[in-house]
Amino acid sequence: MQIPFVEAMLGMVDRRPDPMHIPGTTEDAVTDDVVDTADPGDAVLLLQKMENRLVRHSLRHPDVLSAEQLRRLRYLLNFARLGDFEPGAAGPGGSRGRGDVSVGAELAPWRGKVTDALYGPLREERDPVIALTAARDALGALAADQDEQRRQLIERHGDDFSACELDAEVGHKKLVTVLGGGGGAGFVYIGGMNALLEAGPVPDYLIGSSFGSILGSVVSRTLPVPIEEYVAWAKTVSFRAILGPERLRRRHGLTGVFSLNFDQFADAMFRREDGELMRMSDLAIPFDAVVAGVRRQPFAALPARYRNQRLAALQLRSFPYLPIGLGPQVATRLWQTAAFIDPRVVKPLVIGGDDPDRDVNVVDAASFSSAIPGVLHHETKDPQTVPMFDALLADNDVGALVDGGAASNVPVELAWKRVRDGRLGTRNACYLAFDCFHPQWDPRHLWLVPITQAIQLQMVRNAPYADHLVRFSPTLSPVNLAPSAATIERACQWGRKSVQGAIPVVSALLEPVWWEGEKPAVVESEPAQPVQQKAAPMSTVMSALRRPRNRWERWRNRDAI
Repeated sequence: MQIPFVEAMLGMVDRRPDPMHIPGTTEDAVTDDVVDTADPGDAVLLLQKMENRLVRHSLRHPDVLSAEQLRRLRYLLNFARLGDFEPGAAGPGGSRGRGDVSVGAELAPWRGKVTDALYGPLREERDPVIALTAARDALGALAADQDEQRRQLIERHGDDFSACELDAEVGHKKLVTVLGGGGGAGFVYIGGMNALLEAGPVPDYLIGSSFGSILGSVVSRTLPVPIEEYVAWAKTVSFRAILGPERLRRRHGLTGVFSLNFDQFADAMFRREDGELMRMSDLAIPFDAVVAGVRRQPFAALPARYRNQRLAALQLRSFPYLPIGLGPQVATRLWQTAAFIDPRVVKPLVIGGDDPDRDVNVVDAASFSSAIPGVLHHETKDPQTVPMFDALLADNDVGALVDGGAASNVPVELAWKRVRDGRLGTRNACYLAFDCFHPQWDPRHLWLVPITQAIQLQMVRNAPYADHLVRFSPTLSPVNLAPSAATIERACQWGRKSVQGAIPVVSALLEPVWWEGEKPAVVESEPAQPVQQKAAPMSTVMSALRRPRNRWERWRNRDAI
């Protein structure tokens, strides 16, 4: 069994064995099995899974379908998925503000016909070549009716949208990236995101839990994403910078062993150019943070050390004098977090910039989402956002905000529903999920298996909504929240390697499609105004890290100031 916080010593001597490889359980095989689960009851989600299998089969056997046949089959499936959408929001240069149009009810018979015709080839048939051949035959039978359905829809809604706007909604996908939690194991996401950006796709919407919310908030702060500068910033992290003694007051969080000081460490990162703290609406890429709200009845039944701040502070300040030391105490608290991974205890809450009532500071949203119950405690320091968090607790009937991973560690279902409810205007999206907190046959992680197994039960609900799920392996230890620069570099390499298999699938799903003509539809709009970057430049952020942070450092460096 591994004792928390001994990870740094093991890293210094580098005597950790490589993760065990079990034949027949390659990452690609496991990922495909998890994502391609049993058929859901939702017809729209079923059509999404059918398109996913069509694309995967075509990548494995590119000689069965021509480019035109594949394109038209994908258009057919996405047209049948149409429900509510905002005209003009899809495609490059899309704009918001016109409101939703509903076409789902009138397309229901056509949706059923398309599903029946392609269900056998794209869901039941296991041989890829036979499946693609049957899908090609089905396309020939459906093509004339598809022409008529498209023409009728354009005629009926001529005042709502143009043919170009309809084709843009059907033919262009947004990239939704879901970042799961996992503490220090999530440092592999940096390399994974780097590989994704180098390949071309840039996330159009990010949502994360726990450590995933921290990385998501960083990636979404400005465009283009300066990922190399973010790597340099991440290498400056230290335990002293992000952890502090437990607070004496509790209002919105849950008491813990440490105070989470990510808001102090990342203060310069999430300042606007005018010096104000960045709100969720200031981010260049839409981003949502998932937090877990502890329901009031279970909260009232928690032991006193979780609720009584004075008692908790007294107990926690006695840790340095205990002969057993701090490590086992932290391990005990970590194991006890498994009790919070229960929908009867916590409920998922989404904090985003699209709701003015939840447009809180980015650092607060990411910190609450990363506050491991009983271990890390966060409270906002901004008096302007205190009423917002008060209302969040009251409106959702919860007693405290804790790590979002307890409610939904890889929140793909929440991402899918947020897009369906209009987060991006368009409803056509590709869902790429990152998961670093899963059971691994690795001596560094065996002590966390009970918690990872509990978390994996959530994936039964979340996995069907993902187009591709990346399970990162190997990873750093989840308790290694402040690895050395060399260790972060190693984690980045692991992350890059893990994401390589996802890039062909994601790139293929993001390829635009169209039904007629020679090129994809592009909605003509007013020339886009240059995006006003609100985040401070990274040069300012890095220079702030070099300045003395406290009175002792200022006195020690007084001659250099």
